[in-house]
Amino acid sequence: MPNHWDNYHRHWKLLDAPLRPTAETVDIFDRELDLGNADVLLLGVTPELAILGRSMLAIDQSATMISGVWAGDNASRRAMAGNWLSLPLEQASFDAVIGDGCLSAVDSKAARHALLGEIARVLKPGKRAAIRVFARPDAADDLLDIEASVLAGGVENFHALKWRIAMACTTDDGDNTVKVQAIRATFDRLFPDREALAARTGWSMASINTIDVYAGSETRYSFATLSTLLDEASAWFDQVRVVPSGSYPLAERCPLLVLESPRRRQEEQPVVRS
Repeated sequence: MPNHWDNYHRHWKLLDAPLRPTAETVDIFDRELDLGNADVLLLGVTPELAILGRSMLAIDQSATMISGVWAGDNASRRAMAGNWLSLPLEQASFDAVIGDGCLSAVDSKAARHALLGEIARVLKPGKRAAIRVFARPDAADDLLDIEASVLAGGVENFHALKWRIAMACTTDDGDNTVKVQAIRATFDRLFPDREALAARTGWSMASINTIDVYAGSETRYSFATLSTLLDEASAWFDQVRVVPSGSYPLAERCPLLVLESPRRRQEEQPVVRS
């Protein structure tokens, strides 16, 4: 199935917040989890987070992302390809688990559930995880309002616009998904003249054209509301906190979920009563 991850790394240096964490956000991860002496599992190969912890194993689902973005293995840090929904790791093997947007990189409620369960499984007792989430608002944005906001100078950068469009196009069912092709198609419908958009906003054409990585991809993202993500995380963790992740474009929709007191799979599945 075609996906865009094999080409995504080529655009990495053109991405900016909210798609990538800022230095302030990295400091918040470090502060919330006290990572100085921690053996850390990183979901993805986000370079800004790769510096954290005493040691780190990064797992990404795309070998091409690893080769294109990861700085390289050394004595205390390495990366490997793997499935986040079935991590090739022992139970209770890490002091901390961190990730940037990984709950949006999976494509269904069931996948989010499986990912949260795996995070709970590999965390040591008493330890914490932190995931920066991309949470759509309870009331979806109107696309015409987004267009008007851009033209009025109310959207700080192209990547904030891309996420606002994505969240506005997300399904209202439990999966809360959007096909990345639909994000690109909606953008092109709202702003058919990219050069005019660049002139109006001051955004570079290189930044705007990063959306073309979605062309032909069958990948779906999920953008659940914060209340939905809290409910889903609470099925796996006794304590779930929301922590602001800094001050950057769209930061109000991108907090950290700090997850504490994990439940193991054998204790796990919430009883569904009829």
